[in-house]
Amino acid sequence: MLRLGPFRVLTDPNFLHKGQFAWLGKGLVSRRRTDPAMTPEQLPPYDAMVLSHLHGDHFDRVARRRLDHAIPVLTTPHAARRLSANGFRALGLHTWEPHQLTREQFRLEIRSLPAVHAFGMLGRLLPPVMGSLLTLWSGDTRLHTVYVTGDTLIGEHLDAINERFPWIEPRSCISAAPRSSARS
Repeated sequence: MLRLGPFRVLTDPNFLHKGQFAWLGKGLVSRRRTDPAMTPEQLPPYDAMVLSHLHGDHFDRVARRRLDHAIPVLTTPHAARRLSANGFRALGLHTWEPHQLTREQFRLEIRSLPAVHAFGMLGRLLPPVMGSLLTLWSGDTRLHTVYVTGDTLIGEHLDAINERFPWIEPRSCISAAPRSSARS
């Protein structure tokens, strides 16, 4: 959960308990190493959810069943189609596309950034992934920026992000990778 000014944004929610398996597809599973900080019912009210991709270690079966389906989910077009079919209010953002939330004099811009889940054959098997840039504005003044990487590898796409947004500093990056171990 991120709090930026008057906004709260939930990112890549996972509520499985230590030892439980998240199904990733294609015969892969991930075992949860830690317990969640809270249950879905214990979450404070939030304005939106940012989902880097639709994999069981980023959006698990508990999230699918117990999160509020009316809260907007900003994610990849691929994930948005699947979530919408399950009753969620999902919005698929294409790379570089922004979405804005406003409250009082504040504006939160959530922008989809390029990400690479894997290269080669594995990259073609895994679902599309996105990073997200969350920027809090008051009028024309940028107050705070957070880059949520999603499940991305190092590559030229990170150079493209740096070219467009040179003010992103490494300390503003949040990895969305959960503490788990993948098995096949």
